[in-house]
Amino acid sequence: MLNSIAISSRIRLARNISGLPFPNKLSDIESSSGVSKAIFDILGEDYSFRKLKNLNNLQCLKLLESRIITKELIDNKDISSYAISPDEKIIVMINEEDHIKEQCTIDGLDLEKCYERLSRIDNAILNKLDIAFSSEFGFLTACPTNIGTAMKVSVLLFLPALTLNGAISSLIETLNQNGLLVKDYFTEGNNQDFFYTISNKYTLGISEQEIIELVNKNVKRIIEMEEIARESLKKSQRDVIIDMAYRAYGILTNSYLLASDECIEQLSKLRFANVCGLVKIRNSKVVDELYTTIQSAHLMDYYSIELSEKEQYKFRAKFVSESLANILVKGV
Repeated sequence: MLNSIAISSRIRLARNISGLPFPNKLSDIESSSGVSKAIFDILGEDYSFRKLKNLNNLQCLKLLESRIITKELIDNKDISSYAISPDEKIIVMINEEDHIKEQCTIDGLDLEKCYERLSRIDNAILNKLDIAFSSEFGFLTACPTNIGTAMKVSVLLFLPALTLNGAISSLIETLNQNGLLVKDYFTEGNNQDFFYTISNKYTLGISEQEIIELVNKNVKRIIEMEEIARESLKKSQRDVIIDMAYRAYGILTNSYLLASDECIEQLSKLRFANVCGLVKIRNSKVVDELYTTIQSAHLMDYYSIELSEKEQYKFRAKFVSESLANILVKGV
């Protein structure tokens, strides 16, 4: 999470092979392996391939927590696999909800670059495979709401100022009216962690470029709104933001039990004060990495022990406290 507002851009493309049942109906192991082999032949040896049936549950959950794969891929573990590029920016999931799910994620706001990289992969797949396509409806997908371009564009945003000043509710309503979907990134219904994804609602009747332009235009406007709101809060609520950060740091470094939701919320308060320049963190990368590493599978892997939900609270508190020890420099 390198950017203070636009954290990352992601594009996903869904593709299915003509005449082949969707993965949830694909019981023929030979056919499912054929999809994997076809993608391997197209992508080549530069990509790393892994079959999910060769991974244990902890490994699968870590990949899910890291947003590398989806829950649907795990649900089809017996027949699913994925390929990952050397820089880990491109993932091709095989036999997920659809036969092929292409994904590119890059830092910051750069949907054009994201689409350019993904298009190279997609064009190779379209040239080599008989992909299900209708002249009337476009690309055919397992979920009817994805037909058309079968493209989902999303941007992850960090919007603490718009959340704290109460503007986020009306903004979400406006975006919904404009054909965009807004979701809490970490915990649905709890926007106190300040992270949101903005994505396109519709894939039918709109071109790929139009989707990118729609998301781009609105995200750039949101970034401007957040910047203005931050400057306003820094002037009017400076002491409140600093106090919020100190309290968050106190909870994160002195708790005996710590739930993941509370941890993420306090990390975000600390992060907000840091990006505003009101407190100083010696290594902000440590804070950003904790959003992933405090999750269940990562904790169990780190401590090499299976943990119940209650035990995770205790080990999470220990892990966070040690990670953040002496990281906050006061008196900025």
